[in-house]
Amino acid sequence: MKYFLPLLLILLKSLTVAAQDTIRVTYSEEPDTLSVRQKFIDRYDNVFMTRVPTKHIVKAGYRTSDLRGIGIGVDISYEYKLLPFLSVEATLRGQTNAANDAIYSRTFVKPWRGNTWLGAKARWYYAMPARIRKGLNANNFSGAYLAMSYELPLKSIDRYNSSPYKRIVGVASGFQSRFLNWGHIDISFGAYYTEPRPREASWHPLYSNKSPVDFKRNIIFSTQMTVGIALGDWKRSLPSQLCEVLLCDEEIHNQWKLRFPEFSIGLDQQSLRTGIAREAKFGKSPFSLDMSANAEFYDRKWDSVRGSSIKVGLQPRYYFLQRMQIRRGKSGNNLSGFYTAFEIAMLHTKYGTTGYFPNINERYWSISPSIGFQQRLFKHIYVDTNVGYHVLPADVPYPYDALHRRYSARLALGFTF
Repeated sequence: MKYFLPLLLILLKSLTVAAQDTIRVTYSEEPDTLSVRQKFIDRYDNVFMTRVPTKHIVKAGYRTSDLRGIGIGVDISYEYKLLPFLSVEATLRGQTNAANDAIYSRTFVKPWRGNTWLGAKARWYYAMPARIRKGLNANNFSGAYLAMSYELPLKSIDRYNSSPYKRIVGVASGFQSRFLNWGHIDISFGAYYTEPRPREASWHPLYSNKSPVDFKRNIIFSTQMTVGIALGDWKRSLPSQLCEVLLCDEEIHNQWKLRFPEFSIGLDQQSLRTGIAREAKFGKSPFSLDMSANAEFYDRKWDSVRGSSIKVGLQPRYYFLQRMQIRRGKSGNNLSGFYTAFEIAMLHTKYGTTGYFPNINERYWSISPSIGFQQRLFKHIYVDTNVGYHVLPADVPYPYDALHRRYSARLALGFTF
C-alpha cells in the first residue's frame, strides 16, 4: 500500500503530460497595406478635389506656348459643364512678349489689342463617366480630355505688333486638374491649323506677293501649359491637407530641376524652350546655390526671323522664413519657401532677320536681384516663380533692350529628382 500512492501519482503525471497539445503557436505582424493605400487615395482626392462636383469654373493663369509666335501670356477663361463628359469654354488670351521666358515691363506698353486673342473650346472628358460609375470621381473638371479649339486675334491689321495668323483651329489631348481651393493646372499637346493672314499686294503691278495657301505648311504641333488660380462652386478643403502634398517636414539638401519643355514644330515655325538646374544647400543653413542653364531656339518663316538665347546663371538663395517655419513645425530643412536671390548670368544671343534690323551675335553679362517662391509637390514636381530687376550693359542689343526690360516676372514648372 505504501508503494501504491507514489505509483498513482507518477501515472497521473504521465497522463497529464501526454494529454498536452503539441501544436506550436506563433505570432507575426503584417503591414496594413489596405489602410495605407486608402490613406493615399483619400489624400489624392482631398488635394485634387476629384470627388467634389463642380459645374462651372473661372480660371486665370500664366500660359507657356509658342503656338502664336514664340512667347508666353496670360489667360482668363470660363468653363461650363454641359454633360458629365462634355464642357464648353470661352477664353480671353493675352500674348505678353515675343522672346525669352519672362513677362517684362515692356509688355504693358505694347498695343494690347494686337496681342489679344478670343477663343472657344469644347472638351470631352472621355474617362469621367466610367470614373463616376466606380465612385472615383464627381462631375467636375479634373481629368484627361480631348478638345477642339478655335481662336482669332482681337486685332489683325497691325502687321508689326500682332500675330500673322488670321485664326487658329486645333485638336489636342491634355490633362486638367484643380489643386486645393485655388490652384489650377492644364497641360496639353495638339495639332493646330494656323490660317495665315492675307498678304498685302506688292507696290509693283507685275510682281504680286499673293501666293496660294499650302495647307500642310500651316500645321503646327505644339505643347501648351497653364498654371494659375481657379474659382468655382466647390467646398473648401482643410488646410491640414496641405502639408501632406507639399512634403513640409521632408529633409532635402540638393535636387536637380528639369523645366517642362515647351515646343512648337511645323514647316514654317519651329521653337523650343527648356532648362535644367542643380540646387544644393549649405549644410543645415537656409542658404543654397542654384546653378542653371536655360535655352531658347526659334525659327519663323513668316517673318524671316531666326534666333537663339542661351543663359547660364549662378544664383545664391536665402530662404528667409525657413528657420521660423521649422520652429513652428511647418517646414523641414529643404529647398521650399520664399527666398531672396542674387543671380550672375552670362547670355549668348543670336538674332537674324532678312528685314531692316541688324543681325546679332553677342555675349554679355547680367546681374539680377530677385525675390521668389519655390515649392516641391509630390516629390517629383516643382514650381519656381520670382520677380526680379535686371542690371544689363548699356549696349545690350535688340531684342534684350535694357531700357525696357529691367523688371520681369517669371514662372518655371517642371520635374525634380
